[in-house]
Amino acid sequence: MSESDYQERLAKEGEVWGRVAAADAEVMAPDWRFHRTLRHNAIMHTADIDSLLACIRPGMTALEVGCGPGWLTLAMAQQGADAHGIDISRDAIQIARDYYDSIRDTVSGHASYEVADLNRITLPPEKYDVVVGKGVLHHLPEVAHLLDQIASTLKPGGLVWLADTNGDEALSTVLLASALTFVLPTEVPYRDKIKGLLRFGWRAPERIKASMQAEGLSPFEAAGREQNWLAMLQERFTIERRINMPAVTGYVTAQLKMPERPARFLLESIARIDRFLVRRGLLHNTGVVIYARKPGRETA
Repeated sequence: MSESDYQERLAKEGEVWGRVAAADAEVMAPDWRFHRTLRHNAIMHTADIDSLLACIRPGMTALEVGCGPGWLTLAMAQQGADAHGIDISRDAIQIARDYYDSIRDTVSGHASYEVADLNRITLPPEKYDVVVGKGVLHHLPEVAHLLDQIASTLKPGGLVWLADTNGDEALSTVLLASALTFVLPTEVPYRDKIKGLLRFGWRAPERIKASMQAEGLSPFEAAGREQNWLAMLQERFTIERRINMPAVTGYVTAQLKMPERPARFLLESIARIDRFLVRRGLLHNTGVVIYARKPGRETA
């Protein structure tokens, strides 16, 4: 890829996530205190993020890579940290800054935000106690560079927390997701589901796989998915804890169209079965949450 092509794609990447951040901000302020109750978060992410925030203590220095509209950076500041968020989207960063300015007097720590390209960024050495990234590595053509920079900028013993997808969706996962979203009520009417099945036949799972992996969502979507960032992480850090996410629940949650109470009950039931099948090796998950440390004295 030429430099001009790269810069063009990078600009479009920022525009995409700026539009997403703006649309989300129209519905709800970029604040974890509000976002933690949303259906998708309650089913898939709230417990893991609350566990991360329990590790953040007043006076810590914290960095979020790929912060978007900044709610996780802000949440760490609300725990008393000096927190800094970095993202490629100028519009998302502006939303983060504007909201923080509006509630700054209620935040016990401090939040700041910066526009930068994580593929080429240089971070200051041994500055942060904690570095976090949620859903960012699979967007990066240069995952190894960012992991090197995280290793450099963490203090000895510092914590790195990453939640992301690693690798390709397995056929068994795609087939189960296809079956569930075909049977359950979604935004797509049943009539259209049947038409699609008749039209695409054996190629229908390929379309579901592309949807699960959000192919085409942004110029760099899935650019880092096949780089095996978990193996890269193990080369640089000591893995303390790995949490395997459900294989299909996240996708079903995003597609399901039901009233809130029955939807929560159904999705929680699916998630329990999903996690059990993943533990037994009967389903292959790509989503993981990792707690790892930089070798040295523990600081977080």
